[in-house]
Amino acid sequence: MYQYCLQQTEQQDGYSLVMAELGITCPAPTTSAGTGAIAVDKRILVRTGGCFETDTPLSLESPGAGWAVSGDFITYSGGSEFTDTSQVFHNGDLLQTAAASGTGCDVYFVSASGSTIAFGFNIDENDIIQVWKFDAVTTSG
Repeated sequence: MYQYCLQQTEQQDGYSLVMAELGITCPAPTTSAGTGAIAVDKRILVRTGGCFETDTPLSLESPGAGWAVSGDFITYSGGSEFTDTSQVFHNGDLLQTAAASGTGCDVYFVSASGSTIAFGFNIDENDIIQVWKFDAVTTSG
């Protein structure tokens, strides 16, 4: 089942920020050990401080000045976990992820320290980045 939600908020500087989010509801998978579900953690970052240059490392834990941050705290232990469990959106567009730089992908993993990623293009002021991390939650029964 797919759900589409359009949310509009008013910023202090008079600009109106419209944010679209596609929600995906997954049925709980069944395994021999029991049933499970998929939990989704979402981190939202809005660039407020001018252009963020191509290939500049961005910590999802603490992005620093020039970023407005909301949502869940997301961590990664390595590049494989990043590519296997995540979807990254730039202004609503799904990006191609990679475990390391030099692959020609849109966004790539840099370091487990700070859960750091980088983009293969500039992030401009008022751009919205959404990082979704999917985790399997199992219940034995």
